[in-house]
Amino acid sequence: MQTLEIEIRNPNGLHLRPLGQFVRTCGRTRSEVTIQNLATGAGPANAKQMLRVQPLGIRMGHVVRITAQGDDEVEAIATIRAAIEAGLGEEIAPPAPGAAAAPAASAAVAAAAPSATRAGPAAPPPPAAAPAPAAAPAAPPDPTARRLVGLGAVAGIAVAPAWRYREQAARAAPPASGDPGGAIRAAATAAESQLEALAARIRAAGRPDDAGIFEAQAVLATDPTIVDGALAHVAAGADTATAVIRAAAEAAVAIASLGDELLAARAADVRDVGARIARILRGETLALPDRPVIAVADDLPPSVTAEIPAAFLRGIALAGGSRTAHAVILARGLGIPCVVGCAGLIEAVDDAAGAGTAVEIALDGEVGLVLIDPDAAARAALRQRAEALAERRALAAAARGRPGATADGARVLLVANIGSPDDAARALEAGAEGVGLFRTEFLFMQRQAPPAEEEQVAAYRRAFEAFGPERPVVVRLADIGGDKGIPYLGLPAEANPFLGVRAIRLAYRDPELLRTQLRAIWRAGGLAGVVPHVMAPMVATLEDVDLLDALRDEARAAVVTAGHPCAERMVTGIMVEIPAAALLAPELARRVAFFSIGTNDLTQYLMAADRGNAALSRFQDALHPAVLRAIAGVVAGADAAGIPVAVCGELAGDPAGALILVGLGVDELSADAGSLDEVRGALAACTRVELEALARAALVAPDATAVRDAAAVLLTRGPGPAGAAGPAA
Repeated sequence: MQTLEIEIRNPNGLHLRPLGQFVRTCGRTRSEVTIQNLATGAGPANAKQMLRVQPLGIRMGHVVRITAQGDDEVEAIATIRAAIEAGLGEEIAPPAPGAAAAPAASAAVAAAAPSATRAGPAAPPPPAAAPAPAAAPAAPPDPTARRLVGLGAVAGIAVAPAWRYREQAARAAPPASGDPGGAIRAAATAAESQLEALAARIRAAGRPDDAGIFEAQAVLATDPTIVDGALAHVAAGADTATAVIRAAAEAAVAIASLGDELLAARAADVRDVGARIARILRGETLALPDRPVIAVADDLPPSVTAEIPAAFLRGIALAGGSRTAHAVILARGLGIPCVVGCAGLIEAVDDAAGAGTAVEIALDGEVGLVLIDPDAAARAALRQRAEALAERRALAAAARGRPGATADGARVLLVANIGSPDDAARALEAGAEGVGLFRTEFLFMQRQAPPAEEEQVAAYRRAFEAFGPERPVVVRLADIGGDKGIPYLGLPAEANPFLGVRAIRLAYRDPELLRTQLRAIWRAGGLAGVVPHVMAPMVATLEDVDLLDALRDEARAAVVTAGHPCAERMVTGIMVEIPAAALLAPELARRVAFFSIGTNDLTQYLMAADRGNAALSRFQDALHPAVLRAIAGVVAGADAAGIPVAVCGELAGDPAGALILVGLGVDELSADAGSLDEVRGALAACTRVELEALARAALVAPDATAVRDAAAVLLTRGPGPAGAAGPAA
């Protein structure tokens, strides 16, 4: 028996694509291979079965134990190690030098006795740092509604007839001649071949990441969990097709219950594969649209999305789904507008069809709007919006290499939010002038012990070196605590974790966690030859700033004493996301080097509306005048002290929000890299005078809708020299 302990460095762990590569690699060996997640204690599981490995919830930073037993066990472990170290088809982070788990870092292969599973129940993997699930509107859906609101998933406008995707009605397969098991296995093999052909077609079209989805589905098709599960249902009296559907549904339910959105979204892949095998068993083919349509479904299977001719798929509207679903990822890669989480959509479309009318729908994938049978006025408005959006995108893409500025030359630093060093390439490609928010939670979550200092040094250094000394990188200290499952913190359950012990507040209880992080940042800055910028989240008082300063200075002294390379200085700022900090802005500004406003939490706290509660969605727009007045106060306090103000919440990546924020005096906008083109283009079309006038109007507007309407005047007027007159104050 041979064992290997190794750390998984894939950015999203063993999600579907690298998992497919892993299972394929193990499947090519003759030995029995198992895998256990040492970070959670889950497993061991058969490493040759995707649906056995997937529930282990293996994330980035988790150490796994792989065991091989058989006549090629030495070669098997060597092959598996090489595949993992090569990234399983993905670009991965390098292993942290001197990481605590020496066997993982060295990936040494050694003979070992059978490993015992950890005592006690396995802890479920914490939720991945991923976009929130699609939220339903506040009011109950009205089946007769003609205007529905969901979650914008892929920006763009589309108007076309609705094409309803329906799961094919359950129908028994023809009796299998002879061996039902043989029929199921043959259909699974045929499905595997179809999916491999689909993957090859997509790869040839220059979309290797999308192709990886279907390469992994091909592995799923012959997974024994589905095949053996189907045989069990056949033994209980089900026909072969129904048996496969039931087995796939059971596997999908198990994945969807994992408490991890990225993994749970993959349940659709399992159902998709089961439906394909069942169609083969029934001798059916999927009827695809033969004209331009908007696909309407509860959740569109990814292979169906890929098989609809791209020229005919104008948009996707889903009643369920999420922004992490593979159908949405495919749509995003093709630039197809998409709305998800649109409650009442199916009822509204079916009701219109039942009335004998031709059902045409329009969708706006930026704001999450779906219109059923839009009238002439709605069509004209959407057409105008689509034309303006296309023109803005073209101009913005052409200006990607230019620094952010208004039409009259007022500079606005446009920087990116990143979640790990792997996001640096995408941010630089989008023309980011630095990083305004480097979220470090990826290092602290999905593990049983805090990250070692050396591991943190390596991660921060990679980000610093990617952007170099001329592009600042602002590192946010770990925003972890009661609202995230961090087992090693030992925190008691809190009734309201968003108002609990988290972020900087943890340092009053255990200062070493953030002190270690600051030491790592000092060292990484010294190694990369940059001046690191650091900000603390959840700051509410002057005492919090005193604590931050003390930890920063203690960390530097420790680095210097130990003889490590150390940055010459560190620029220290704070997040302004708590109303108390906004009210104390004049005093806080005299104690720090910069402010960064987190509009997501600031809005939540100011409006007393949990941003995850769909029933309170009308309170969650950061362009509400109450939020804007708080931002104006923060800017005034910063101006008095002569420090810059950034915004790193979602509002910074919203073109309407960007215009108003700059008008309020914000100096820097930090957003997802994909938003920078439009923000840059929106700013370049307006003068500073116009934006200041817009901001004054926004501060006295009655609500967020009125603010957005005022911003739309500037956003939709088209390119060209900006006029001197802006909106009336």
